[in-house]
Amino acid sequence: MNQTFFVIALFSLQILYWIVGKFSSRKLKGKEDYFLAGKNVRFFPLMMTFLATQVGGGAVLGAADEAYRYGWSVLLYPLGASLGLIALGLGIGKRLAQFPVSTVAQILEIVYGSSSLKKVASALSVLSLFMVLVGQIVASKKFLLAIGFTNTPLFILFWGIIIFYTVRGGLKAVIATDISQAIFFAGAFLVTFAAVSSNTPWQPTVESFANASSKWTGWLLMPLLFMIIGQDMGQRCFAGNSASTVSKATFWAGIGTMIICFVPVFFGVIAKNLGLFIPQGSSVLMVAIEALTNPTTSAIIGCAVIAAIISTATSLINAISSNLSQDFFKNRESLRFMRSLTAILSIASIFFAFYCNNIVDILIQSYELSLSCLFIPIFIALFRPRGELLSAVLAVLFGICSFCIFKAFPPPLPSEVASILVSLAGFLSGEWLAQAKKKKALRT
Repeated sequence: MNQTFFVIALFSLQILYWIVGKFSSRKLKGKEDYFLAGKNVRFFPLMMTFLATQVGGGAVLGAADEAYRYGWSVLLYPLGASLGLIALGLGIGKRLAQFPVSTVAQILEIVYGSSSLKKVASALSVLSLFMVLVGQIVASKKFLLAIGFTNTPLFILFWGIIIFYTVRGGLKAVIATDISQAIFFAGAFLVTFAAVSSNTPWQPTVESFANASSKWTGWLLMPLLFMIIGQDMGQRCFAGNSASTVSKATFWAGIGTMIICFVPVFFGVIAKNLGLFIPQGSSVLMVAIEALTNPTTSAIIGCAVIAAIISTATSLINAISSNLSQDFFKNRESLRFMRSLTAILSIASIFFAFYCNNIVDILIQSYELSLSCLFIPIFIALFRPRGELLSAVLAVLFGICSFCIFKAFPPPLPSEVASILVSLAGFLSGEWLAQAKKKKALRT
């Protein structure tokens, strides 16, 4: 890699993102502007911010690393995210957009009538999104270390710049930078793939999935289902200027996500087929790029990888801040307070990133925690105007207990599926108890 070109390009792009974010977020007016961009986001920017949010460290660096080990079966991971977006586009996103809320957790308060349940759901959402954010920072740390950048203060400064423009501009800044970042990384990945694939023998067939069978459900189901209940996705649905805009934007973002995420999986498989040696701690994607292209192209792809990571991280920062501000500090309208809260969370995630390593595993565990507890009550809430509070409470309790127990005592089913089924059993138990109570009341 041409490291001089990489450093110049990377910081030039950072300055560009800062300018774009600052220009787009002028004259912010209160929480709705800061967290939902005035609920007036149109099709193209909405589609691009959905795309940029999903194509991050896990879908790029993590997928390439896993593809080196497991082959084409890793396509199930981006396929899960892609199908989740398409599900939003086929109707789920429209249902989310029709609620008069700012966070997904607030839907539980409307349907089940409990502010305490809303706060529990919001806390679980914050924890999950925080760990996904940590995963993005881990991805950037591993990537920079792999290409020879070991300066910790420079790493912190790099993320400090990102935090600065995200904190100042809110969702408007995030969407504006997402557009520029998504155009850049999509173009870089697809052009490089076209050039390399035309000159490199490869066989795009799916080999036996036996070696990766224990990971299928995590790769496919976790990102798919999390898409429906995640605050980062819900926040964008709430920000769209209409339900039909949300449906179109999510559908096409799903198609784009699958196309772009095919590229890192391709390079992971090619690296394995060519027998490329991957030094300890290095990125499979970048080793393959450096072996198959020239130093300047490697530097451009390096900047594209960082752009993908940043676009996901800024979305997560804003979504976490939205959960905390809207669900726990609703009476605090000060922009200074919201910015301070966002900055504190972002700095904390950098600290935690130094104690984590595996990107995809971090993401899957984060998804599983929220899904085990919240998927059933939130998904059902999308289809009924009023629900039984007891059912939702039992679904959350059963889900969190099963998540913890299955870590110590693995069930015969994949733990991700088993936890959701146990949560569903809790919900149905609540429905049965509620109906029994009503019948008893009628008899008396």
